[in-house]
Amino acid sequence: MKVPDHDARRAALVRAPIFQSLQPSDIDAILARAIMRRAARNDVILRRGDANSGMIVIMTGRVRIGVVSEDGKEVTLSVLGAGEVLGEMSLLDGEPCSADVTAQEDCALLLIERGQFLNLLRGNSELCLRLMSFLTRRLRRANAALEDMAVLDLPTRLARLLSRLAADYGVPVRSGTRIEVRLSQKDLSTLVGASREKVNRQIRQWEEEGVLTKDAGRLVIADARALPSLH
Repeated sequence: MKVPDHDARRAALVRAPIFQSLQPSDIDAILARAIMRRAARNDVILRRGDANSGMIVIMTGRVRIGVVSEDGKEVTLSVLGAGEVLGEMSLLDGEPCSADVTAQEDCALLLIERGQFLNLLRGNSELCLRLMSFLTRRLRRANAALEDMAVLDLPTRLARLLSRLAADYGVPVRSGTRIEVRLSQKDLSTLVGASREKVNRQIRQWEEEGVLTKDAGRLVIADARALPSLH
């Protein structure tokens, strides 16, 4: 995997919404001390319970956030891509990591040491506000996912999830919108709170109806208007 050069690292930081309020000198200060990490597909980047070491910016690639239940089942909480950050909660409270982070594909990561970032927060009220807004958006999304599981039927939950993934990671193709992130049907089932068999059955039904297709092993939303989440 090619290591991003200085310009690519700068572009990745500037692209991340949380850092858009920083002055060029602040960006340079971060880059001067940040540590580049690489992770191959399926590498474990962080484990639940690991000591906090700082904030990680995803420069390229995608990662899976998940936990293992008491009965040994893996539960996918979310998928994050380029421009997004990890470790923001531990960064603030100094507590250990609350979930496992695994590379879904080859990743380039930028680690910002905790003390350095806290110093930036102390001297930059705009950055504090952006971090608060960022954490609030993640909390709202988590709350919305819990509400969906409580009040919506499976087709609507699954359709809303696919729509969100298409909005975040979709690319236009001839047959519709291809979801670039790789999620197994096991991942999909844990994200919508249903059995894998029921998710498989619903996906097969939508494929038979022409709502979904597949392209290079990835799901394609061919008829977004037919998804119940958009009604």
